[in-house]
Amino acid sequence: MTETASQREVHSLLDRTIRTSDQMCTAYAILRDTYKRRSFWLDLFILLLSAWLTAMVWVQPTIAEQLTPFRISKDIWLGVLSIGAFCLSLLQFQVNWKERAAKYHQAMSVLSTYVKELRATCSSNSIPQIEAALTRYHLITEPLEPIPDSAFVSLKRRHRIKVAMSKHLDSNPGTSLWLLKCSIVFRDNMKLLRDKSNEAPVK
Repeated sequence: MTETASQREVHSLLDRTIRTSDQMCTAYAILRDTYKRRSFWLDLFILLLSAWLTAMVWVQPTIAEQLTPFRISKDIWLGVLSIGAFCLSLLQFQVNWKERAAKYHQAMSVLSTYVKELRATCSSNSIPQIEAALTRYHLITEPLEPIPDSAFVSLKRRHRIKVAMSKHLDSNPGTSLWLLKCSIVFRDNMKLLRDKSNEAPVK
């Protein structure tokens, strides 16, 4: 049966929504991993400084001198460690990277579940079901943690590179990921330079 113009429009909107949602899932996953990594290193530095400070206080004076770098005074180094641990604790409280990572993880989980539903709806080929699923898109995405505008283009680039690499690996599974990524970046930048050079000069 031939599709009507309205049905084609619905299917086109469905495909576009799936692509957009996939891209958002990638962006949320990258943001989650980024903030989780930052939170981990910040927690680790605070723990290390606290452990160093505790060791300096409770060990014998001769050992404390060995734990003091740069041949500075033990008391000065204790102050530096205390101030450092305090400042990092304030930074941890201010940036709250762990909570942001959790919010991005929750957003990715909600959106990935919705994408699975969209794909299942697409395979059913039922126009009423597709329209109902598309209607829920804004209801689902509205309360999600927003993607920072400053990072949007970079995140979109990483998603599109991931998609291109995935398509290539379908038929060439033994390709080096590093070389494949470099070849995609090189190809696209060379195309950009050729297109710029072929542009007619403005008179």
